[in-house]
Amino acid sequence: MDWSKTKTIFIIVFSILNVFLLSLYLNRYNASQQIDKPNDTPIEEKLILDNIKVLATNDEIKEASYVSGTVHNFSQEEIEELSNQTIEIPAKDKIISTFDEPIKVTDENTLEKIVHEQVINGAAYGLWKIDEENKTAILFQQVNKRLVYYNSNAKLLVRWNEENELIGYEQTILDDLENFNMSQKLLSHMQVINKLYDNSLLKPDSMIKEIKLGYSTLAQLTETQVFAPTWHILVELLDGTIEEYFVNAVEGRVVDIQKEKEQTAVE
Repeated sequence: MDWSKTKTIFIIVFSILNVFLLSLYLNRYNASQQIDKPNDTPIEEKLILDNIKVLATNDEIKEASYVSGTVHNFSQEEIEELSNQTIEIPAKDKIISTFDEPIKVTDENTLEKIVHEQVINGAAYGLWKIDEENKTAILFQQVNKRLVYYNSNAKLLVRWNEENELIGYEQTILDDLENFNMSQKLLSHMQVINKLYDNSLLKPDSMIKEIKLGYSTLAQLTETQVFAPTWHILVELLDGTIEEYFVNAVEGRVVDIQKEKEQTAVE
């Protein structure tokens, strides 16, 4: 065996291996540097380049607190106080009501007015969405005049018939829904838009139509629930399609509440 020739081969092989490993390391290092390197381009310039428009928004809310609440269990006493209604109780924290005589919705006797008068603590809800096709309206419980988005324990689903008469509703509600900590500094509207842009959620030639503050579920601890201040953003695409996003207004995290939305749609 020619040891000299063998040694030369080993040296060449190890040299090639070292070059390969060094190249691999440099590629990973450069990739990590590119990821970590901040993008100094102002969000306003990014929007101009992609032809993304932002409609004028209301005065920004700069601070808000986290909120907590507990699941309400309906009592027999409060159910007995409801008139013109047949009540089902599929669970202690939910009721399904059918009006014995449907209630006509008019300009004077509005949906909100009927809810306030016919539903337990009806004034606690704010209108979220009307579905004309399925003849339903979704109302979410609100705190500090802001909606709690898509929480299954804090919503009201109202139904009506072909004659525009309310025929019943499904209800859940939270008790003691109130601030539980010091006010937190919130991301500005442009910071929120920048978060969506950096997550590739804003499409070119779209329009940001609305940015509104509400709350999304942060934690569910058996009967107690915690909610975080959350920006709700409506974006209109070039073809007229509306997309909506939710961003934690304190942490800047894009919130995926699809599960709660699907549950609400099913019900």
